Amino acid sequence: MLTADQKKNLISANASLLLQLEEANAILEAREEEIDYLRTQLAELTALRSKMDGQQEEIEKFHYLLYKKDEQAEGAIERETGLQQELNGLAGLNKKYNELLQDYAYLSIRFTDAQARLTALNERNFELEQVAGKIGELESILENSKIEREELKKKITSLELEKYI
Repeated sequence: MLTADQKKNLISANASLLLQLEEANAILEAREEEIDYLRTQLAELTALRSKMDGQQEEIEKFHYLLYKKDEQAEGAIERETGLQQELNGLAGLNKKYNELLQDYAYLSIRFTDAQARLTALNERNFELEQVAGKIGELESILENSKIEREELKKKITSLELEKYI
């Protein structure tokens, strides 16, 4: 049979474990929110990468078009009227090409920033996984404590029944 001090210690330990469980659950919830945030960030980074890849292909197409237009301009010197029209079109493409180059530079910088953020997010995710592992260990310890507590309750009940018999 347990003494009053032992019962108090068990009750105190149980209360402490309940507080630890509440803290672990709060930490787990916060980590899950962080994981959701990281997933959102990853989706945004993927979309940004896709957009950047599309724009890079567009830049390459325009570069190729510029190359072809340059060749046509060299071969069409004797056709000044046609050349003037082609040069006007080429100037528009050149402007668009320069704008795309600026967009590409901007997106390259954003991509570099996004990669840095992704690296940081991956590091955070690793830390979260470690915390989740620790939480799992604590939950296992708590579950074992509950089982032991139930066994002790059964033993106490059994001893009390024996006492009355």
